Amino acid sequence: MTRHTVQVRPTPEPGTEPVFWGVDCGSAEIKIAAIDSTGRILELRKGRTLFPLVEHVHRALSGSAEALSPLAEEQRAVTPDEGTELAARAGHVIYATGYGRNHIKGVHGSLTEIKAHFLGVQHQLELDRDYTIIDIGGQDSKVIRSTPERVDQFAINRKCAAGTGAYIEELAHRLEVPMDRLPGLARKHDSDLTLNSYCTVFSGQEVIKLLMHGERVENLIQALYRSVVKRVLEMTAIDTDTLVFSGGVLEHHEILVPLFAERFDQIETIMAPNAQFCGALGAAVHAMKETQDHGLSHHH
Repeated sequence: MTRHTVQVRPTPEPGTEPVFWGVDCGSAEIKIAAIDSTGRILELRKGRTLFPLVEHVHRALSGSAEALSPLAEEQRAVTPDEGTELAARAGHVIYATGYGRNHIKGVHGSLTEIKAHFLGVQHQLELDRDYTIIDIGGQDSKVIRSTPERVDQFAINRKCAAGTGAYIEELAHRLEVPMDRLPGLARKHDSDLTLNSYCTVFSGQEVIKLLMHGERVENLIQALYRSVVKRVLEMTAIDTDTLVFSGGVLEHHEILVPLFAERFDQIETIMAPNAQFCGALGAAVHAMKETQDHGLSHHH
C-alpha cells in the first residue's frame, strides 16, 4: 500500500492572506480544515459532535477564527454564535459538508459529501488516472468512481449499518473488546471464518452463538472485518485499477486495506493522507475554487 504524507504549515498572521475553511459535520465527529490561497493545508482539527450540533460547529470555528482574527487582540472570549461571523470578517470563506451541513448558519455555501471527499483526495494525491474512493464512515459507506477531473458515479449505503463504523463498534461491544484492540487481535486469527448474517443485530447474535460454541475471539474479529469488506464491495462493481481509502474508520482499522486488496487479482491501494479529514479538506478546496472562479467572499 502506498503512503503519502502532507505537511501542515503554521497558520498565517491575521490579515495577511485569505483563509478557506471546510467544515465536515458528521454524525459522530466534526472535522475542520483550513487552506491558504495556494491550497496548502494550514490547520486540521476535530471534535466530537455534541448536541446541539450548530453550537458545536460555531464553537469549534470560533476557536480557530479567534487565533486568526484581528479581534483576537482584544483578548476576549468568543461566543459560539460569533464563530462564523468572525471568520468571515477576517476575510475567510467557509463551506460545509457532511450529515449536518444544512444546520450550520453563517457559512458561504455547502457541497455534498461525495464531491467533498473527491476534492479532498484529488487535491492531496493529484492522481492522473481513474480511481475508486472507498470511504467508510461511522453511519454510512461510500464508493466513489472518479476521474482526475470529476466524480464519475457513486454508490452510498445509508439504509443499514452493515459495512460501517457502527457495525464494527456494535460487534466490538458484543465481544467486549475495546475498538483499538481489534486490529491487533484480528492479526492473530488462525481460521477464515465467515459471518453469514447481513444485519448488525443478527451478526451480533451470530457472534455470541459462535463464542458460546468455543470459537476464538481473534477469528471472530477477522470475520467481522471480512464482513465489512464484503458489504462495501456488494454496493457496486469496481472497474478501476486503483483504490483510494478515506475516512476515519479505515484510518483506525488499516487492517481492512489488505482485505480489500485480496478480493482483486491485481490492484493498487493508496491510503489518502489525512484520511479522516478528506471531507473537510474537500470543502475547503471548494471554498477556494469558488472564490477564485467567481470572486465571492460573502454570498449566502
